Amino acid sequence: MAEGGSIDVEKEYLKKLLRKAEDHCSKGSFDNVSILFRNKPSSYFDDIRQNHNNIMEPYLKDNGGDQRCPINGRLKGLFFNVTLKNGSLPNMSPFGDTRVKVQLSEVFDDSAKLYFADFYCKPPRRSPRRITRTRAHYVTLVLTRSGSEADSFCNMHLLKLDSCSNKFLIKTFSTYRTKDCPRVHVEVMYTEAVNMTDRDLSKTGTFGRGHSTQGGIGKTVGCSMCNVEDIS
Repeated sequence: MAEGGSIDVEKEYLKKLLRKAEDHCSKGSFDNVSILFRNKPSSYFDDIRQNHNNIMEPYLKDNGGDQRCPINGRLKGLFFNVTLKNGSLPNMSPFGDTRVKVQLSEVFDDSAKLYFADFYCKPPRRSPRRITRTRAHYVTLVLTRSGSEADSFCNMHLLKLDSCSNKFLIKTFSTYRTKDCPRVHVEVMYTEAVNMTDRDLSKTGTFGRGHSTQGGIGKTVGCSMCNVEDIS
């Protein structure tokens, strides 16, 4: 199949996945937010300070999530979370005991572009045959600088979202809101480097492995909430 046809199929699949995500997030309200936050083990930030001139560089997306996600192994970025817990930042993370915060106004200004990339849930660590509607689901968004190489890739392969009217992360002038929906986590992949100079790090608790899984965790097979029929 020619590249153009392949991209058309890719986007048709994403459109169905986006509808699934929008349906799942149709209920609930919105939380006002002002920051993105990223948890990693303290050694990760030590390495950035000591060996990378305090610059947190984007790295290639792993194979976590939907196996047909167009950014897997093809786009570099930094993953942040934006979802609150009971209106506040969560005090624990599965990704590490050290947190850095980035103001949304710093990265999501009028020149930024927002794209939909994925909607998935992770297989349960116990009772793998048990599929429930209460499992946590993840919406993956990509935030780019307009005109960048990453933006060109996303414009070709992903679905651009209206910053003011999407269901996941809304920007209205200088105010930001994200979906407050039970067991839905909105994650944002930012495609630019972040200078860590003068940024405060804070300690949090951890749960699960306490760090990300090398290679990523694939999407649950058989979940009716986030799986769509195959498109060939």
